[in-house]
Amino acid sequence: MRFSAATTADRLLPERLAAAARPLLRRADALLGGRDEAGEAGRVSLIAFAIRIVNAVIAFVSQVLLARWMGPFEYGIFVLVWVTMVIAGNLSCLGFHTSVIRFVSEYRENGRTEELRGLLLTSRLFAIASSTLIACIGFAGLWLFEDAVESYYVVPFYLGIICLPMIALSDLLQGISRAHAWAFSALSPTYLVRPVLILACMAGALAAGYPPTGRVAKVVEI
Repeated sequence: MRFSAATTADRLLPERLAAAARPLLRRADALLGGRDEAGEAGRVSLIAFAIRIVNAVIAFVSQVLLARWMGPFEYGIFVLVWVTMVIAGNLSCLGFHTSVIRFVSEYRENGRTEELRGLLLTSRLFAIASSTLIACIGFAGLWLFEDAVESYYVVPFYLGIICLPMIALSDLLQGISRAHAWAFSALSPTYLVRPVLILACMAGALAAGYPPTGRVAKVVEI
């Protein structure tokens, strides 16, 4: 038996209040229980919206705590390196993380199973290979121009570059999940799991006696 918010409201709420809420609750029932494309799109949008709301709360709390733990100088190093690596990791996919959304959906719709398997395998291998190559170039460039970079940035950037293939693969897997309309699988690793784990591991590192520096934060991210 399927749950119905409108029916439940009719049973539990006073008649006037239930009548006022009935149109909205019926729309919610159609959104959550619909089996057509519109219902699926509505559920995906609702899940994505809810995850973004929770992520905003997590981001606010984590930024306040990390800034208090690390201080403005070390937190600034952490943020600069992390944002740089996220942007570089996204670009190192060379567009595969967005193109798979189109082609996976097309191959699924047309029943082209072999092409779908080839795309899923090739896209992962390509993302790992391209991001690893860019990471190697980053290592070489940082080593060659190390004297031109402030000393307190060098080690955090070395550690951040290690994350590059992982970030690229994560972006690609997010695109594959989006192509299958798996909203929770697509968004939760990036917007829920990763920031919570970074915050928890940083708290554990500080409790273990490690200094609250950008280097320690980058090790925690890895």
